Amino acid sequence: MSTEIFLPKVELATYEPSKFNNELIKTTIVEHFKETGDSPLETLVRMDAIAQLFDGVRGELREIVVDELAKYPGGKADVLGSEVTKIESGVKYIYDQDYSWIKLNEEVESLKYALKEREKMLRTINTPMVDPETGEIVHPAPRVSTTTFKISLKK
Repeated sequence: MSTEIFLPKVELATYEPSKFNNELIKTTIVEHFKETGDSPLETLVRMDAIAQLFDGVRGELREIVVDELAKYPGGKADVLGSEVTKIESGVKYIYDQDYSWIKLNEEVESLKYALKEREKMLRTINTPMVDPETGEIVHPAPRVSTTTFKISLKK
């Protein structure tokens, strides 16, 4: 079945960006599959490809957009009813020049290693056992997961 039959035609140049419009289009698409029982696989692959395309364009345009926002007061621009704002993200501090921090971090890393080793042991045992050092009954870690899907686009 062709996805053009039910999907709203969205043209980037004329699209009115809003949460309402996004929700309306999403609901239209989801309801179609719920009501008809059609397979959503082709639509999901196409949408995933478009999402990757948009992410790539956004990444490539980042510097240009930041330069453009510098022309606006406070780094804010009102565009098509949306606010585009220059922000600082991924702020990091470097602490490794402080002796006390280094010592505390070494303790933390040692504890993280011990915790990972304990987790590894709890994943490998199949039945409860007695810890010879503490006398504690140790139970295997239950495994839980969520079933979902992934899409791998061909090159």
